[in-house]
Amino acid sequence: MSKKKSLVKSSKKESRQLNLMTVPVIVWYALFCYLPLFGIAFAFKEFTPVPGESLFENLFVNSRWVGFRNFSYIFRNPQIRSIILNTLLYNVIFLIAGIIIPVFLAILLSEVHQKSIKGLVQMTLVLPYFISWVIVGYCVYGFLSTDTGLFNSILQNLGFDKTQWYQSPQYWRVILIILGIWKSSGYIMVIYLCSITAIDRTLYESASLDGASFFQRVRYITLPHLKTTISTLFILGIGSILSSDFGLFYQVPMDSGALQEVTQTLDVYVYKSLMQDANFSYSSAAAFLQSAVGCVLLIVANVIVSKMDKESALV
Repeated sequence: MSKKKSLVKSSKKESRQLNLMTVPVIVWYALFCYLPLFGIAFAFKEFTPVPGESLFENLFVNSRWVGFRNFSYIFRNPQIRSIILNTLLYNVIFLIAGIIIPVFLAILLSEVHQKSIKGLVQMTLVLPYFISWVIVGYCVYGFLSTDTGLFNSILQNLGFDKTQWYQSPQYWRVILIILGIWKSSGYIMVIYLCSITAIDRTLYESASLDGASFFQRVRYITLPHLKTTISTLFILGIGSILSSDFGLFYQVPMDSGALQEVTQTLDVYVYKSLMQDANFSYSSAAAFLQSAVGCVLLIVANVIVSKMDKESALV
């Protein structure tokens, strides 16, 4: 009996420690995810701040309720169609490439058995994820600057004319896609690599003894075991199909007006509406619409995946 009590006491102590470890996470979510939710009210108000009064008074007392009028302004904007198409185009490409390339890299890296080389390659691939887009933007500027850029220097040495990179939108879809894949692929690869390392190695050994080639092992062992991870990341990617990496589309092109037709996404549009026009209500409506559509798409994608394979769905 005393042994049972000691086990229960030990279990409670471990649970208490684990609960304490969750406190910083709960505080973070409360401060940065749930507390800002009151700002949704901006989307349904005509925000008219009165000097000297608090934000809550200005928002809930001094601002007039206008319903869905701010949302109607969004759809009346002549640029909104191209902005949404830009956002969808980039995200579809990133979604597909974000599955194929990291899976390919993870499979190749899993076949490297020398720890020093494997660690070096993995660090090299993951490092771009931790580099700020501000730094990446200035590095790209160092390559593409009209006067001092490396690429233009090479073109001149080869006898060609300089290219006005920041005035030439035809190049930037490819540039942005390459940079986006370069920065995120290594991080996503680690997720797939962890899933691969969790696969029972005896399956590969048995397949090799039966004469299975590398491609057959990948097809019949690795990919089926990665199906759940791929489905999870695919569903999450669908949920953020209307979101974009603000730094990639704003900082890297240096907010060049000539490139707006290929760099303007919903996140950039919301930021510019807020900073240039100081229209809190309009910007909030655009951001709320973006989040609401993403939430609906995530639920729909999860339902579709659960119908196809219940084990691969989120819930």
